[in-house]
Order: sequence, then C-alpha cells, then structure tokens
Amino acid sequence: MLKKTILNNWDTDILGYAQSIPELDNTEYPAWTVKLDDSYGVAIPYKGTEEINESFASAKIRSTSIKLRSGDTERVILLTADSEDIRTPFSVLCEALIDPGDNGIQRTIVVASPVMWWKEWKELLGNRNIDARIYDVLGELCVLKHIVQNGEEAEWNGPDGATYDIESPARFVEVKSSINREKREVTISSQFQLFPNGKPLVLVLCRFEPMVMSGISIDSVLSEFEDIGYNVDLLNQKLEKKGFEKGMGARKKTFILHEMLLYSIDENFPVITPESFVGGVMPKGITKITYTADLSGLVPISLL
Repeated sequence: MLKKTILNNWDTDILGYAQSIPELDNTEYPAWTVKLDDSYGVAIPYKGTEEINESFASAKIRSTSIKLRSGDTERVILLTADSEDIRTPFSVLCEALIDPGDNGIQRTIVVASPVMWWKEWKELLGNRNIDARIYDVLGELCVLKHIVQNGEEAEWNGPDGATYDIESPARFVEVKSSINREKREVTISSQFQLFPNGKPLVLVLCRFEPMVMSGISIDSVLSEFEDIGYNVDLLNQKLEKKGFEKGMGARKKTFILHEMLLYSIDENFPVITPESFVGGVMPKGITKITYTADLSGLVPISLL
C-alpha cells in the first residue's frame, strides 16, 4: 500500500529535500514525500499554469517547486499538513493524491483540475457528518454478516469503489443506512446506481439509532465475523481504505439497529434509469443525477 510507504518515508525524509515513492519510480506517475520546517506531505509533478493555494483545517494544497535529492528542482502540486497528530489519517488523503489509479486515470483527473479534487475532499472531510460515515459502514457490515450467516458466499466491495456494496454469486446488494426513524427514504447517488448489471439487484435499508453505552459498533460486528470464520483481516484492510483504522474511536461508536429491510429493484421500485429519458439518453448538458426515493409505498422483507 502506498500509505505505508508514505508513512515510512516521513520517518526518513531529509529536511528540505523530496524523497521518491519507490512503487512509482520508473513510471509515468512519480511522486515524492517532503519534510519542511513547519509541515510534511506529498507532491506530484504539475505542468499546469493555474496557481493553486487552498487550505482547510491543518492541511494545505498548493503549486510550488521542490528540490529533489538529486539536486534537481521540480514544479509540483504539494499537499501538506502541519500537525504531527494526524499523520495516519492524513496519509490516507496523501495516498489519494499520489495514487495514479488504473492506467493513470486518477492522476490525470487530479492534475487536470487540482482545485476541484481538493474541493471534493474538503466537502467529504469538512461538511459531511462523520456519524453518517460510521453508520453507512456499519450498515454494510451488518448486511454482509446477515448474508454470510445465512450460508451465502459474499464479498464487501463498498470500500473498493465498486458500483454495488456487496456481491454474491447470485445477486448484487446495495446498502443504504439512516438514523431518520420517521421516513423510509434513500438517496441514490447517480442514475446508474440502481441499474442491474447481469445479476438481480436488491437494496437493503438499515435504520439506526445512535447510542452512548449500548448497541452495536463496527468493532463489535467485526468480532461477530471472527466468530463465524470470515476473513476479518480482509475486512480490516477495507476499513482502512475507508479511513477507519484499528483503534479509532469511530469504530467503537454504538448504534441500535431497529430495521434491516430488503427491497427488490423491480418495476415497482422508484428508480431513474437511462430508459427514463427520451431515446434512453440524458438531456444535453446533464451528466449526473442524484435523487431521493420514497420507499414508504413498498412492502419490504424484514431481515431482523
């Protein structure tokens, strides 16, 4: 994992000089770690003309020049933080910046519009309620455990950026979680999220209530996975991808799971698909649709 290399490099970086990421050496997508007088971080090459200088909390991203250990100077996008207390979570953000992705597509996106990349991460880190992230992940784990306990082989794909959260040989499963006990509504993040692709697709809605001292947590559900012989090491690796490392307090936050409701994605389910538009083509200039579906008129299957 690039994150581990980033952390190791920070321990050996020479003040004022950039150290390369070995996994990306001899590729078209080099990257470096840096240690400055008052901060540390990572850098990637930048040939754009747009000047970048954005900051949020203790992190900052800017366009600048750095000195490599070879003595050469490189113009870069530099992402830094000034607090040593956030080294581990900050390394996740750094990994997201330097990881080129498949065929370099992620690096292309970043260098084409670094400010937009930063705004998306700022929105994720600053304006989303962290509790929502916790119960979203908890819901996916609870549904995965239910499926496995009922003898069905299944994989958790949510942290890998897959279209659907869970996949089994027989179906795809999309999981939505909420702490709203009054409405059965789910937010669909794109017009293709509930578009079946080769297998039946179901949606499971988990309804939670935050608690202080009782209920279930990410860590407690992982213990139950261990009891049934599921690969907990793999789950922990995927949790780290989501920013939930071992020992984090967020993994111990507890909730009561009041409902786990399964809905089939069929002709009765309120969904937008390409067929919703004339000729199966979205209106000109529209690239993505996010919408809220009201499930109150449907009859689900309770999984609890």
